Amino acid sequence: MKKNILILLLATLASSQILYSSGNHDSLLFDGETNIRTETYYSKSDEECVYRVTYVKGTATGKIRKMQVIDVCGIRKDTIYEYQNGAIEKYSVIKGGEIIKTGPESTAKIDLPDGSEIILGPNTNYTLPVNVCDNIRSGSLDIGAIWVKLKRLINGTKFEVTMDRFIVGVRGTEFSVEVIEENGVKYDIVKVYEGSVEVNMKSMDTENFENNQNELARLAEELQAGKITPQEYSARSVELMKEQTGESTKLKVIQLVEAGYVLRSDGKTLGDPVPFNTSEDTWFIINE
Repeated sequence: MKKNILILLLATLASSQILYSSGNHDSLLFDGETNIRTETYYSKSDEECVYRVTYVKGTATGKIRKMQVIDVCGIRKDTIYEYQNGAIEKYSVIKGGEIIKTGPESTAKIDLPDGSEIILGPNTNYTLPVNVCDNIRSGSLDIGAIWVKLKRLINGTKFEVTMDRFIVGVRGTEFSVEVIEENGVKYDIVKVYEGSVEVNMKSMDTENFENNQNELARLAEELQAGKITPQEYSARSVELMKEQTGESTKLKVIQLVEAGYVLRSDGKTLGDPVPFNTSEDTWFIINE
């Protein structure tokens, strides 16, 4: 009789797990009351859409994926993965949409599933794009420096780096973005090593310029295909800016930066890019 009761209880527990386990959750966590809550933030189906750290020098912190073994109702052990704040180490998996901070004399390298790379320099605060597999990947740089080597994007996908005053849009290139302060003045610096990027100076009262993105993307494709010149690209982009009215986002200036050129701005104006020696800029080179 006792054996039959035990079998019945085990069968009931198994059916409860089947009933409540769904979506991207691997396990069940019981809060000690009558409610069941799922707290798993990672599933094996998302394994390819993650940020992986492949190099760390010094200190870096952020939300990293950690494995935990839990006791399920005192009957069995189960493994869950959740993201927690902590020190970033080599081979860490980082949560998208969260800020990464590096310390003095520190460097961190992050690999994306498509082979693209992001390197963070010392004293940098950078927020990763929310989903590394989204068509539009937009991260933000508060202070410090990042270097990006981006694989060529296709089918309308975009990669952006936003700052307080600018948005850097790319489609497959090698570039760096810096936000520094000198004598109380903040400067935004964009350097291009391969390919080209466009720098959009945004108005201070809004950060949304979605109304222009499709047209700007088309212009960028025509530029890459050689259908229009850089001068035509800039002129048509300015025309597009002037057409915006009312509550639409206003792109104050759009500047194209080619390989071997650097654009430096104090946020008041967006001047012309000037040449720089790419071979002398090596802070992002990693010697393991």
